[in-house]
Amino acid sequence: MDKPICAVCSRQAIGGRTHPGCLGKYTLDGLVVACRYRGVIRAAVKKLKYRWVSAISLVLVDLLASAMWRYDISDKAILVPIPLYNSRKNWRGFNQAELLASELSKRFSVKININIISRVVNTKTQVGLSRDERKKNIKGAFEISQSVRHGRGSLASSSTHRSGPEAAKCKGKRYILVDDVFTTGATMSEAANVLKRAGAEEVWAMAVALD
Repeated sequence: MDKPICAVCSRQAIGGRTHPGCLGKYTLDGLVVACRYRGVIRAAVKKLKYRWVSAISLVLVDLLASAMWRYDISDKAILVPIPLYNSRKNWRGFNQAELLASELSKRFSVKININIISRVVNTKTQVGLSRDERKKNIKGAFEISQSVRHGRGSLASSSTHRSGPEAAKCKGKRYILVDDVFTTGATMSEAANVLKRAGAEEVWAMAVALD
């Protein structure tokens, strides 16, 4: 991506921050994307997701790392991979968003929380759906994990693991949602809505590619 864009209206945005006029109480605060979802990038993401070539995640993270300087993101933010529904994750054997977030955590020595939100609805694929259909399809698909609500959330830095009530609190925290592709933003927006209603101060989206 040559220039950062707004997560809501897709027009150019300074540092990737959501325009003040687009920003709502429970919306995404910004968007980080490295490139367009086409050509070799499209092929690489599909291999990661559907052909289980997990080593490709390292290359995709390299693309994200090279684009970071364009974006006004907090170095205190916690990475949160977009979760898959359990049966989907079990079938695939991994969550590509977790692979990307874990590598980013190691690369930049930032915290990651893979358990803070859960996917509680086995939604149909978003591929081929219109913007409105995507919003309707993903509505209610996420919630704050029960383990987090009861103080057993998992929060980790690149080298340590901690659990307990302090790790579970969303209030005042900053998060970056991580996924492979950002299309209409319906999935990221729904996850951001859940985190913000739980008290998060700021929630950004981060994806390798923009479709």
